Amino acid sequence: MTMPVEPPIKSASKPPDNPERYRAEMPQIPGVASARPGASTRADDAIANRRLQIGGLSAAVLVAGIAILWWAKTATYGGSKPESSETAESSLPAQPPVDAGPTITIPAGPTVAATAEELAKPWSMKKFTFVRPLTHENLNAMVIRLPGGHLWAFALREPYGRCDLEFVTDSGQLAKQYRFRASHPMVASPCTSTVYDPLKVGPLGGDVWVRGEIVQGSGLRPPISIEVEEKGSTIIADRIE
Repeated sequence: MTMPVEPPIKSASKPPDNPERYRAEMPQIPGVASARPGASTRADDAIANRRLQIGGLSAAVLVAGIAILWWAKTATYGGSKPESSETAESSLPAQPPVDAGPTITIPAGPTVAATAEELAKPWSMKKFTFVRPLTHENLNAMVIRLPGGHLWAFALREPYGRCDLEFVTDSGQLAKQYRFRASHPMVASPCTSTVYDPLKVGPLGGDVWVRGEIVQGSGLRPPISIEVEEKGSTIIADRIE
């Protein structure tokens, strides 16, 4: 009797030993190197890490260099500190004091302008300094003996100007310098060529009249008058207008 024969049992197929063997081939593209997936990523990470290391090292070197330069600059300034003015002055030889002479203080108010002897003749004059009582300002002034014995004193600074007046007794100088002819001395301004006549009085405004009327030039008013009084042998300048 014949025994039935069982068909052979197929064993399960074993997985291939090399999976790459059955992987589809990647197409070759000109100019692109073939590499396994994931390889380029690891290479890029290595390069990035290397660049970070180099950048950190460069930054550290730069910071160290700046610190060294700052320290050197600070040490230089600290070592070459200039001497103070007090030290420099103390090193100089002592200078002897300079004698400026006696200090002359002119009191404000009444001032001796001249003596009667100095102004004994007509058209004689004397310069003096008058001090304003309120401001204590020193004013250069002049007093003139007029014909008939009267006295006229005035501030030499031209009114509203910066030029000092002069007393011209030479008629030739008066004609040449100021283009003015006169038979007696005049007071004139060399800056504006204004000529003032000591024998005339002119209006100052309202009912006020002052000596030294303007006879030529662009002056704004007669000279500023100073009141003087003759007391015995002394001529005292008392007040200013």
